[in-house]
Amino acid sequence: MTHYVLVDFENVQPDLSQLAGTPFKVKVFFGAKQQEGRVPFKLLDAMLSLSGNVEPVKVMRSGSNAVDMHIAYFIGRLVEKEPHAVIHIISGDTDFDPLAEFLQAHGVNCKRTKTIAELTRHAPQAAARKRGAAPAPKAAPPAPHAPQPRPRSAPPARKHTEKLAPIIKHLHSLSGKPATRKKLAQTIANYFRQHGGALPDSSIEQLIDELIQLKYVSQSGTRVSYHLS
Repeated sequence: MTHYVLVDFENVQPDLSQLAGTPFKVKVFFGAKQQEGRVPFKLLDAMLSLSGNVEPVKVMRSGSNAVDMHIAYFIGRLVEKEPHAVIHIISGDTDFDPLAEFLQAHGVNCKRTKTIAELTRHAPQAAARKRGAAPAPKAAPPAPHAPQPRPRSAPPARKHTEKLAPIIKHLHSLSGKPATRKKLAQTIANYFRQHGGALPDSSIEQLIDELIQLKYVSQSGTRVSYHLS
């Protein structure tokens, strides 16, 4: 099981050297404005101490939540590639919490912490290896007669209502998709006003919840992103 650490360096600047000698795979996300100045030697030295376990990620354009959106994208890629990975977000931005809670509800081990110290407390075996201590002993295998855990079944295919299908098709066709839940609700309302009649607000909110539940849309705070392909 691989532990990934995604650092929102625009929000917090933790001492990355605390992760030296641990098995954490670290991705450090730099905002566009952070790339204009000189790199502090302390940061350079800390990243070198992580050897091949660190990767800088440059966010080329500045803007509200630009770094957050890149981190959310990388989380989606990691979940798709390694569904059993453990993902740690290092940021003081609480907007990540709804995303982490949503992923946890769907079986993904994802947490947000503000400091490296909190992270190593949540992963005691990795911290022990850093200090040179022996890791905690593994639990003994179950006795031969003990019942084995049932394998996890494959996730069910996406099934959506009749009203949801044209909305998914419409969103897929938009080059500039609505960036917030409020704007998404307005887009859906406008679509139905032009195609068969207006819907009440409660029905529109229910459609958005269904899009999120079926993973066509993910929400972080008030902002939404899309996974329509």
